Amino acid sequence: MTLRRQEIRGLLTLAAPLVVAQLAQMAMGVVGTMVAGQIGVRQLAAQGLGATAFSLVLIMAFGLMAGLDPHVACAVGEENPQRAGRLFYQGLWTATFCALPLAALIVFSGRALRWMGQDPQLMDDVDIYLDWSAIGILPAMWFAASRSFLSAIGRPAIVMRAALVANLIHVALCLWLALGGFGLAPLGMKGIALASVLGRILMVVLLWLGIRYDAAIAQFRSSFAWPEWPLLRTVLRSGLPLALQFGLEAAGFALVTFWMGLIGPETLAAHEVALNLAALAFQVPLALSTAAAMRVGYAVGRRDVAAIGRAGRTALGVGVLYACLSGSTMLLLRTPVARLYLPHADPQVLSLACHFLGIAAAFQLADGAQAIGFGVLRGLDDTRVPVLFNLLGFSLLGLPLGYWQVFVQRRDADWLWWGLSLALGVVAASLALRFTWLLRRWVDKSPARP
Repeated sequence: MTLRRQEIRGLLTLAAPLVVAQLAQMAMGVVGTMVAGQIGVRQLAAQGLGATAFSLVLIMAFGLMAGLDPHVACAVGEENPQRAGRLFYQGLWTATFCALPLAALIVFSGRALRWMGQDPQLMDDVDIYLDWSAIGILPAMWFAASRSFLSAIGRPAIVMRAALVANLIHVALCLWLALGGFGLAPLGMKGIALASVLGRILMVVLLWLGIRYDAAIAQFRSSFAWPEWPLLRTVLRSGLPLALQFGLEAAGFALVTFWMGLIGPETLAAHEVALNLAALAFQVPLALSTAAAMRVGYAVGRRDVAAIGRAGRTALGVGVLYACLSGSTMLLLRTPVARLYLPHADPQVLSLACHFLGIAAAFQLADGAQAIGFGVLRGLDDTRVPVLFNLLGFSLLGLPLGYWQVFVQRRDADWLWWGLSLALGVVAASLALRFTWLLRRWVDKSPARP
């Protein structure tokens, strides 16, 4: 077997369980969206606004916890399981310290949406959804830290099993709590949010049981550890730029969603369908991104420059192939998918949703490439410069273009989606050039660690 084939096999072996886990976790949002759609178009629009605001903070939290990825993977590559176990505990402490301010930010975001001029009738439901969803930020961050640890030590199947079980239970909870039944009155938006909180708690419990009782990872387990400030600084040094980087991209999509809300509830509902399906398709390159970070991190730990380049190029190639397949599938099935999300919508809303889905299919290539590019650079612990690429793509090019075309030139709302496509393309190209430059210049220099 050639080295390239070995790399593909190693990447997919690590990524496959993560893909299932990411899709299962993402399905919680899809279920919430579809249940809201069964209640009504207004509730679907409100859930779209609330879920977008919550996801913006959640993605920043996940970025913060992704600061574990390069360091745990590097410790595994160095064959230092004790350090990997200590890093895991420091990741849990990082999550615990940061959860409260992030929860407050979630609650505040609902008030900020009112100040932005969103429909007051929608905002009553949005506030309920966000106030209850904020409780789930701590278990979500514990889950992210546990996922990074288990992925780095080669046990992502535990993550997959936990996500699948929790997701199945979440479906039943969401239907029961939101729509009522078995003696419970319908809770509506509160029920959708509460079901997601309970699902996240269950995922964490299942992951910790796996860490506690899986014999294959006994060498990585360590006794309880209080905060170790040098290791906490190591995690935060990598994680804070990643939180900003993830947050900038999520903010771009969130801002477009808020702008769609200003156009009207029908446009927002159609946009939510396309955005939700695009986010679902994005879970595969997101899992590949994590796997790529681990593969590159292993090679960094071994000080193997050739393996670093091979891991990065292989991950990008696999990601491009997937993006072509997912984009084609989305384009072909956009009409039945839109009807599945909006069974009671009028033909105009349905047609607009299909139109947005067509544009979402077009940017799958750039979206997948930039996700994996970030993962490859994360494996190198290169987390600061990529923030500038997001600023360039979203803040200086894509978002201003979309806003100017729609709100100044009074053109169709699809220009907001074309602005996102431009932003993702610029970011993807910049990341590829950055990886090439690092590989040639200083990729053989290992990061300093305490």
